[in-house]
Amino acid sequence: MLIQMSLRAPNGQSRIQIEDDSPLSALVELIKTKTELTNFSLKYGYPLKSLDISPALQDKPIKELNLRGETIVVASVDPSPPAPALQPASAEPKPKPFTPKGIEPDETSLQWPERGGYMVLRVMPDDNSCMFTAFGGAIGLDNPSRTLRNQVADYILSHPNEYNQAILGEDPQRYTTKMRRMDTWGGAIELSILSDIYNLEISSIDVKSLRVDRFGEGKSTRVIILYSGIHYDRIAFCMDLSYPVEVDVTKWSTDDDEVLEKARQLAQQLQRLHYYTDTTDFVIKCEICNWIGQGTREAVKHEKETGHNQFGEMQITD
Repeated sequence: MLIQMSLRAPNGQSRIQIEDDSPLSALVELIKTKTELTNFSLKYGYPLKSLDISPALQDKPIKELNLRGETIVVASVDPSPPAPALQPASAEPKPKPFTPKGIEPDETSLQWPERGGYMVLRVMPDDNSCMFTAFGGAIGLDNPSRTLRNQVADYILSHPNEYNQAILGEDPQRYTTKMRRMDTWGGAIELSILSDIYNLEISSIDVKSLRVDRFGEGKSTRVIILYSGIHYDRIAFCMDLSYPVEVDVTKWSTDDDEVLEKARQLAQQLQRLHYYTDTTDFVIKCEICNWIGQGTREAVKHEKETGHNQFGEMQITD
């Protein structure tokens, strides 16, 4: 007897049907054909639960899985192992939640009917590691900050000609010691290095100017992050806003210009809501000594003079 199911995959939605006495392996092959994916994970039901497609279960009849009428969510899985990483000595502290000021949840997504889903803003914790968390989540790392910081620091020290004092603005040993600390911000240098380590193009969209900075141009796969002046978030694609972030699509071919354009449209939507900090004249406060200054230039000067690098934006009210 034929059973029907719906598929939600990165390339859109479709319906499939298959004989209920077919083995699970036949369903897997059918999904490969429909989605043009080779490596993927499957989830179904509400709340979503994983469908085990491990080799040991490939002969199991589909009718025993109770999938009739279900919607199966297909998420691409990168088969390549992650780059070598130093393991943290202790578990990462749970990041504090961060809610963007003045932005409602329904304003952080942009419907994309042609692909059957939404481009969404995944807001990162405001914990001085937002850039590492934004990128790390895009490549599937849990609590990635310490791992990525160590990888960046090791890369700098192993490439002394490329990352010298003239490029870093200070002695490489001192720079990397600071970068390993959880309270140090990451920026363009770190994005460029992570692009090389993971062989990915990292497209960073600036909310204020809508400029796209591409780190690692010429690579075949892209991830997208959003820069709002003093904070980084991640941009992802999801097929339903109720789905958990674990089934987000966060990697795309660099040939897929439509994805980058749709991400810019989402950034433009956020720009209209003033979801950015103007770093040329915003008022900041040092969280260590309560010094108050204006703009990025003064913050950099204060950091060089004192070694303090924890800043917060001050809200000025009449």
